[in-house]
Amino acid sequence: MLNLKMIKASFVVPALMMLPAISGHAAENGNYSFPAGASLYLIGGFPPVPGNYLQVMAAHTDSSRLNNSKGDEIKGTDFDLKVNAATVRFFTVWDSHIFGADSFASELIGTYAHAKNSMNTPDGHFSDSQDGLGDIIIGPFLFQWDLGENKNWHAVFATDYVIPTGSYSKNRALNVSNNRFSIQPIVALRYESPLGFELGVEPRLSFNWKNQDTNYKTGTEVFVEYMAAYKIGQWKAGVSGYYADQLEEDELNGKKLNDSKTKGFGIGPTLQYQFPNHSVVIASWQKDIVAENKSENNNFYLTYMFKY
Repeated sequence: MLNLKMIKASFVVPALMMLPAISGHAAENGNYSFPAGASLYLIGGFPPVPGNYLQVMAAHTDSSRLNNSKGDEIKGTDFDLKVNAATVRFFTVWDSHIFGADSFASELIGTYAHAKNSMNTPDGHFSDSQDGLGDIIIGPFLFQWDLGENKNWHAVFATDYVIPTGSYSKNRALNVSNNRFSIQPIVALRYESPLGFELGVEPRLSFNWKNQDTNYKTGTEVFVEYMAAYKIGQWKAGVSGYYADQLEEDELNGKKLNDSKTKGFGIGPTLQYQFPNHSVVIASWQKDIVAENKSENNNFYLTYMFKY
């Protein structure tokens, strides 16, 4: 019998750099703890001038295909998923150099999402929609070091804390909150060539606590975001995407659930324009190429970041 706790929604509520998520099939209600891919061209780089910054993002996810653990489509589900989300990220670069870092920053991220999901199951047709606030992400300590003779290598270390403050009920089929704490250490490396080429990679681990309402624990996850771009004047064009995998099986009531790991890989074109005041707007479409134990998604992002 199909377990609705395991296969219901298969989407991510996208955030700016890191946002609580809703994804599919392996984690409880399919909920990823991070929307991998949403960092776009902001991997491994802080604004160069101390001050307060605001980033806003509009995101859309849709899918008509749900895959099994081998990446094959589960036939007969008539799967349909649509998610729209709006996210704000408050980001402060402090006039400080703790631990010898060239830049020190803090951030706070929140989101509001509308999700709609329907599918056929052995127990009948499932359909639900949900609006609400997602979980808050706090990053109190983000460090960046500028390396190399020309200072064109950038290394970042940070830890994000996902706080279960969003809209959640164990009696709802669909939720925009994971209802669990997560701690996510992050490292990132970025290279900016004098010729205009840029490369970036940002791995993170997500150590997930148990959902106390359901006694369900999602296994430790790894996410790797990446970008490659070429800069011409104020424009930047290239690709961005993600790789996501679970290192551990999920647990329910303390017992491991076999075949509960999720894996995904997505990539897509990304375009950025930088205004004379150094604010930036970025647009991207990313398509899942690999989707195991999850839906095969199309993700659309539009984000704007400015100093205030």
